[in-house]
Amino acid sequence: MDNGRIIIYGGSSFIARELLKNLSKKFHKFTIFCRNRNIVSDYLKELKIETLDIEIHEVDVLDLKKNYSIIDGFNKDIKGLIWLVGYTGDSEKEFLDNEKCEENIRINFLNPVLIINRMIPKIIPEKHNFLLAVASVAGLRGRKKRLFYSSAKSGLIAYLSGLRQKLNDQKINVITVIPGYINTKRFNITAPSFLISSPKKASDLICHAIYSKKEVVYISFIWRVIMFFVNLIPEKVFKKFNF
Repeated sequence: MDNGRIIIYGGSSFIARELLKNLSKKFHKFTIFCRNRNIVSDYLKELKIETLDIEIHEVDVLDLKKNYSIIDGFNKDIKGLIWLVGYTGDSEKEFLDNEKCEENIRINFLNPVLIINRMIPKIIPEKHNFLLAVASVAGLRGRKKRLFYSSAKSGLIAYLSGLRQKLNDQKINVITVIPGYINTKRFNITAPSFLISSPKKASDLICHAIYSKKEVVYISFIWRVIMFFVNLIPEKVFKKFNF
């Protein structure tokens, strides 16, 4: 087993559960940031991996002071950082309410950037170490029904691209994961089944990306194809669409 520590942000999610199950075959030290400690404790019991060295921190990503306090207490022994936090929001309400708009941007862009920046000095600069963040296909082109979410995720994608260059000399691999629809059982997704991936599939592809040092990964190939053609649509035509 590798002695480096893996940090997982968004530990209450179904993808985090599957990732921990996969990654525990190779790593044994984890720090999990989550909004609900009980959810994490319950799935750790189900997975029967309580013997691993696992720290759980119940903290909201909006609480920068608390996040910084925890991060500053880390030793420089981090092998990898996985960022899974995301919040779709309601663009109609956010368009009329600046506080809701700011919340969306903070959760999906500003606070991830600030927290990741704070964490980077704690990552060991070695060629097998990594930083991975889940973005969204929504960040590849703005849409009115996901106005602020898509804007924030677009910013996150650009940040990760720049960070990939910045950390190249330190041999830390930066991975951008672009999922489409993920069936987390918490959301009622009305879409054809071929557009929806399971948390297990997402976890398997994320782990493959980590081990093979990928840089940009789509969870489903169909979304790469869809977004290729969406991005070809001229703005004069695209602005008339209602999606």
